[in-house]
Amino acid sequence: MSRYSHFTTKERESLLVLIKSGKSNAEIARELKRSPSTISREIKRNSRTREEYSAIEADQKYIQRRK
Repeated sequence: MSRYSHFTTKERESLLVLIKSGKSNAEIARELKRSPSTISREIKRNSRTREEYSAIEADQKYIQRRK
């Protein structure tokens, strides 16, 4: 069984809310039960800056990469 799991749409929406509320990556990681590096990687992979993160765009990029 794999230890890794992809972010869900709901997790991405939660991530966006937590970013907008000013939480740090470590705080977000604790809340989402993920590693801080996973949070950082998700943000870097799907936006240019933390402030530009969009859950909808991140989901669309994920779908495109899966094709």
